[in-house]
Amino acid sequence: MVTQTAPKEKNVMYYIHCVVGLLFMFGFGMLEPIKPITPVGMQVLGIFLSMIYLWSFVGLLWPSLLGIAALGLSGYGNFPTVLAKSFGDPVPVLVFFAMVLFGAIQHYGTTKYISRWFLTRKIINGRPVVFSFVFIYTTYVLAALSANVLPAILFMWSVLYGVLEDVGYKKGDKYTTVMVIGTLFGAISGQAAKPFTGSALAIVGAFEKTAKTPMDYLPYMLYGFIMSSLAILVYSALIKFVFKPDMSKITDISTERFEAEKLPPMDLRQKIMFGCLFGYLGLVLVPSILPKTIGFVGFLNKLGPLGLVMVIVIGLCLFKINGKPIIEFKEIAGRYLIWDVYFLIAMAMVVSDALTANSTGIKPFLTGVVNPLLGGCSATTFAILLAIFPMLITQGANNAVMGILFMPIVYPFALQNGSNPMAIATLMTFALHVAILTPAASPYAAVLYGNKDWVETGEVLKYSTVILICMAILYVVIGVPLLKVVF
Repeated sequence: MVTQTAPKEKNVMYYIHCVVGLLFMFGFGMLEPIKPITPVGMQVLGIFLSMIYLWSFVGLLWPSLLGIAALGLSGYGNFPTVLAKSFGDPVPVLVFFAMVLFGAIQHYGTTKYISRWFLTRKIINGRPVVFSFVFIYTTYVLAALSANVLPAILFMWSVLYGVLEDVGYKKGDKYTTVMVIGTLFGAISGQAAKPFTGSALAIVGAFEKTAKTPMDYLPYMLYGFIMSSLAILVYSALIKFVFKPDMSKITDISTERFEAEKLPPMDLRQKIMFGCLFGYLGLVLVPSILPKTIGFVGFLNKLGPLGLVMVIVIGLCLFKINGKPIIEFKEIAGRYLIWDVYFLIAMAMVVSDALTANSTGIKPFLTGVVNPLLGGCSATTFAILLAIFPMLITQGANNAVMGILFMPIVYPFALQNGSNPMAIATLMTFALHVAILTPAASPYAAVLYGNKDWVETGEVLKYSTVILICMAILYVVIGVPLLKVVF
């Protein structure tokens, strides 16, 4: 009876959440406008509140599509306008092709060679803490180079389980717990590394919409690399000095364990994918490094990340190996396009534009609401608040949603107190991705909490609380001052 009742109750709650979301979407706009919000603004605000609710309790895909349709029926704009600002925006198109490129890199096994390189460095021999750092850092790199973070988590967990079982660790052992959590922490640290994929692109796209200027990828990625590396270093220090697990069973760890199963030499396709991976990352950064007056650099700048990834994908489909295209577009797209994220970002682009439109009056209203907190802040205090608050709020809400909501609000205050808006947007993006404390923090945190074969729920909460506190301190002490150096 229990097994039958639980799904029924879950099904009932699903429809209750749907009804509540729809009431927000189509009923909020009928309320008396709150000055200076206009009647159109009430409709837009209702749709956005509905999106937050449905994204949190129902799902991402159909609510995003329904939100786009609702905007097309509202006073904000007609369907052609809304579709042009959602699916016609360059950001969702970039997401589409980036998922294909990075999905292909993952599909053809190139990432296995990258992980193997890290795990066969002699520095880990006989050094348990160094091994822990390298293992977590390898997960960070794989996540940063993948189209989807989840496969990197599952792959590195499978490697970890083998090591733990070989040396005699089991569920409940402290070292098992800290490494399972640490592997996920490394993955979510890499989630925001690329500002042209996934949830990071949704937040960056909201900034670009608000600021009407493109994000400079070089300082963004440099800042993320430094902060993520420091974060994993801090986690390794926590293992040694705070968590203090018994590491005696892994004292004799060596590269031989990972070299035992030899990988075959890279084939031609894998070599091409390897070149495309680092070629794309390098070429995207060139316009941030060299003067755009140089012909080649100017051409790359004109292409932008979207044009460049399209050219690479076209080339991979055009040229063949043994009579077959280097990548099978239909197969890769079918496996690696994350439609939930794609539609979320399409909706995010049009709703971020609607939230800041003069016809809605939402922007001056929100500015007035948060003015007592952010108005008059020094640039340093402002940055500290925007390091800590996003890190806390994302523990109970989707990071992309929170970034889309707060970016239009924060931007005018950054201009007001003399902060660099691009630096603040970067800080917020990475702070929003420290999403590990609760299952609601991110889909990946939910996967961690669901991994009951290897970790206890209470242990996850305990260690994640320590991690969150340490990350807040790290961003305040180093992350905020680093903004001035990098930007």
